[in-house]
Amino acid sequence: MTLAEILAKAAQKSGAEVKEAELHGLSQRGGPLECHLRFGQQIYSPLIRRADADLIIGLELLETLRACYYASKDKTIILGNDRYLSPDPAARLTSQNKKIRQDLKKFCQQLYLVDVDDILAKNNLNLSLINTFMLGVLVEKNILPIKKEYIWQAIREKIKPQFWAENEKVFNLAQEI
Repeated sequence: MTLAEILAKAAQKSGAEVKEAELHGLSQRGGPLECHLRFGQQIYSPLIRRADADLIIGLELLETLRACYYASKDKTIILGNDRYLSPDPAARLTSQNKKIRQDLKKFCQQLYLVDVDDILAKNNLNLSLINTFMLGVLVEKNILPIKKEYIWQAIREKIKPQFWAENEKVFNLAQEI
């Protein structure tokens, strides 16, 4: 939920009204978590209706596909980690992954898939920093109407000071892709 919390805080800093909701998930047990975040002028509900999302951020390929219930071919941008978690370690190399990528394209206007795990590993960075990396990609691609400074301020407010340097490195690395 940290990613949604940081985006909510950054949107508030930009002057927007913000509503946020956690729908379901088993995040404390390593499972998926679905968060809705709406911001703008006069937001009455945090929930996003079917086919009405402007942006879907997925931290795992199959979970990104599941979230496409909220996607609209006409307007949705999908930013996803190009990682498929499977009980079978060889599954990452299967044609199923290619099929998921093809299916994702059917649900959105723009699709950005980034192999965040690989980029972080190649740079000897902690894989738990995926949220910060995705925020950096949002800034780089100019996907959100929120200034970079507000996002970075929100990150610093959410995390402990001893982790600022590593998060800043990841945030800036994401803007180089």
